[in-house]
Amino acid sequence: MTQPPIPPVELAGQAVNAVLTALTGTTTRPLVVDSPPGAGKSTLVVRAARALADAGEQCIIIAQTNHQVDDLLVSLADPEAPRLRLGRLAGHNYEAPEEVLALTDTIISKDIKDVLACDVIIATAMKWAYVDGPRWKWAIIDEAYQMRSDALLLIAKLFDRALLVGDPGQLDPFSIVSTPRWTGLPHDPLNNAVTVLTNHNDTSTHTLPVSWRLPASAASIVSRAFYPFTPF
Repeated sequence: MTQPPIPPVELAGQAVNAVLTALTGTTTRPLVVDSPPGAGKSTLVVRAARALADAGEQCIIIAQTNHQVDDLLVSLADPEAPRLRLGRLAGHNYEAPEEVLALTDTIISKDIKDVLACDVIIATAMKWAYVDGPRWKWAIIDEAYQMRSDALLLIAKLFDRALLVGDPGQLDPFSIVSTPRWTGLPHDPLNNAVTVLTNHNDTSTHTLPVSWRLPASAASIVSRAFYPFTPF
């Protein structure tokens, strides 16, 4: 007898639960989560940070832009969820938007020392590159396919393990300078962070299997065209 298809909600829930189980388990391997557009990357990042906090584990989050950092910060400060002590590391020219200034239990600072007691500390990759602080067990890297591998190299000293969440269908990072000298090398700085990490580590890869942004009529077309190795 043919089994009925698993409902999308259940399928997505199983995928997320598998990631969270691996995150809070005994794995020592980096975790990579491939996600199509609209599959809940940011929601997963927030849930992963909360799962680590619930397990008594402080973590850092690395995003690629200030806008991404602020969006994640607002989601983490959800008043209907258990409270977290949040730290927002910022550069000297950063001006916090009103929705961030209004957050409670949140410290905004340019100095890592001011936020070391927080449950979750979040900043851009560029800001983390200038941090000379302790070493954390876990780092969560949001939009990891947007991150250049040289940016990852600059912050790798800060954590033991990483959860990298991103969209493998996005364009690779680019540069306006000549790069042929690195082409084909496993440490090519123009590779994205996920590619370089998987070249040098035994990673565990998960896939978010459902896009909530695309209609069913478009999902299969986009999946075949841009996600042949990570269908959704």
